[in-house]
Amino acid sequence: MSVGSYILDEEFEIVKANHREFAIHYTTYRENIFFRQSWERRLSIFDKDTPCYWITLKKQRIGGVCIEPNSLSSFFLVPPFSDIYQVSLKLKRLLLQNSDRSKPIYVYGILPYQTEHFLRLGFLPFEIRRVMVRPTELFESQDWEEHFFVTTPTLEQLDKIAQFFFESYSGTDSIGFPGDNSINQQKLNLEYYFAHNKADILKAASSIVFDKSNGEMIAVCLVSLWEDLPLISDIAVLPRYRGKRIATKLLKKALTVLNEEYEILRLFVTIGNSAESLYYNLGFYPGLEQTTFHLPCKPGR
Repeated sequence: MSVGSYILDEEFEIVKANHREFAIHYTTYRENIFFRQSWERRLSIFDKDTPCYWITLKKQRIGGVCIEPNSLSSFFLVPPFSDIYQVSLKLKRLLLQNSDRSKPIYVYGILPYQTEHFLRLGFLPFEIRRVMVRPTELFESQDWEEHFFVTTPTLEQLDKIAQFFFESYSGTDSIGFPGDNSINQQKLNLEYYFAHNKADILKAASSIVFDKSNGEMIAVCLVSLWEDLPLISDIAVLPRYRGKRIATKLLKKALTVLNEEYEILRLFVTIGNSAESLYYNLGFYPGLEQTTFHLPCKPGR
């Protein structure tokens, strides 16, 4: 899907958009669900390679969408037009015509007021997440039980950390991990993390907790930089060690260390993960939910 326009029916059409102009409209008409810190930062998520299209009705602009085979995102409408279902139906038909049906079709970043319309069209929820944010703050020094040992994560520990995350998110606990929870994927994620987060303050804000009585790694908190602001890249506690306020202490440590250079800390949470209440009780403010939908691939294709 790289041509200048697609006719959806006798009245509706999508037309290739200039990415900068599209970004201005998207930023105006979509909520700042990621708590991006400036207008320019919000605009910068689009570039010349982003498949941006205007949605038009009788040649009049009524919204926008990023669309390519097997993928749709950044969907918005411009007032006074508000018929989400009508437009979504036409976009679904276009996706089906232009996608590889041996692969799933994904629709990203659907907001709560858009969700019911995609459900009516037969899209299935794949994942529901939100961003949470709070100011950094100086907390008191965290006291740890005598048999716990807290240290800084290092690249040399990558294999053990990957195994730890795999075990932490396995089974019923997999709700907290977005994507494929495999040893290999965890290793790939950690390779990227260590390659791109080398600042001393990020290392100081990150932690590994060991149980000295058995040498077991029981908790990990990794802090990264995302769009020039700190983000909890990953945090997990082994199931049998939960309920001991370990995650709370790790977050308070991170908030305290980061306070020296940064004003806020963000994190992503999957809806249904019990950790969301922990974050909320620690003062993290929840942004709007965003749902990823999918249409499964067709069998035999």
